[in-house]
Amino acid sequence: MDLTRDAMLVSLRISAWSGRLYDREASYHVAVHHDASTNVGRYNKRLLPKAALVALNATMSEARTRHYSNSLPWDDKGSRLLTVANYEHYTGMMDGLRERLVRQRARFIEDYDDYVEQARLDLGKLFRIGEYPSKEDLRDRFSIRYRITPVPDSDHFIARLASDDTERVKRDIERHIEEQLHDAVGDLYRRLAEAVERVSERLNEDRDGKPLVFRDTMISNIRDLVDVVPRLNIFGDQRLASLCEQVKDRIAGVEPDSLRPSRTFDPVVRDRVKRDADALMEQFAGYFPAQRVEPAREVA
Repeated sequence: MDLTRDAMLVSLRISAWSGRLYDREASYHVAVHHDASTNVGRYNKRLLPKAALVALNATMSEARTRHYSNSLPWDDKGSRLLTVANYEHYTGMMDGLRERLVRQRARFIEDYDDYVEQARLDLGKLFRIGEYPSKEDLRDRFSIRYRITPVPDSDHFIARLASDDTERVKRDIERHIEEQLHDAVGDLYRRLAEAVERVSERLNEDRDGKPLVFRDTMISNIRDLVDVVPRLNIFGDQRLASLCEQVKDRIAGVEPDSLRPSRTFDPVVRDRVKRDADALMEQFAGYFPAQRVEPAREVA
């Protein structure tokens, strides 16, 4: 594998205006009114109606989530590893989200005056027009940008190093890059393991023998993973590929309604998926011998 040929680095920058502001005067007033110290609380006010920024925030959150799910961990400076195999999918997806944000931003700015007038009523004496950015300023407050750069190799790092120890330095750098790559592939194992374990957990019953809540995202997350993992499997790890294919065949194709009380509930399918998920977890456990794979937290 030639890392400089098969992968690149990608960083994501999302700009946003929160629409919230710390009000020092209101905080002081509340403290005095309650005979409290002025440093025990802060009054943060919402400058616009709650619904005003919902669409924009949802798109930016989706961009962040998809950026992480379609790339691999690399360093602590914000760069992530993007495989050539996933480049077209990543850029198409992020460009689509960026275009969506531009349209939502235009609608937001178009309705901005109405939002401000509603805020004037909602905030009462807390309203101050000087706290609101202009429409022109808002155009730069919301954006999604990603930057692609090549993966530097060891020769790049030591090109200007004047030392008799360059070979040792080169070996150290190459070893460090190899460790980062193995950590990146390990991240794919972890993602699959957590998703499968979550399915297994949610197919249990509660103390009264009733099925636990099983959300559509349990299966949709699995489907997203088995779609992207092959494109991120930069080493061509055959064990990972095999596990991914098994997850795809045994779990991803199942409809959520067949696993929970519904008109199409099928207890036979539910039992089979539970057994398959548990069996897959045993295989994943072999990859994580030092610790138990912690399940992902459920998002309501």
